[in-house]
Amino acid sequence: MQGHSPDERKTVAGKRNVAILEVNPIGNYAVRLVFDDMHSTGIFSWDYLFELGQNRTRYWQDYLDDLAGKGLAR
Repeated sequence: MQGHSPDERKTVAGKRNVAILEVNPIGNYAVRLVFDDMHSTGIFSWDYLFELGQNRTRYWQDYLDDLAGKGLAR
């Protein structure tokens, strides 16, 4: 989870198959996602979502490495 600053960043474990239930528009610049674990905090800008897609492979490996380094699992 990103948070507003690097100090707020948390590694979320135990979430292997979380699905998106809703995509709610926030103006023309972002969306709020509702996940099937009922997590719905945070607003995701279109630019941020594009960046996630563009860098998916690297970000995914960083996440898996972070989990492994903390002894956690998906």
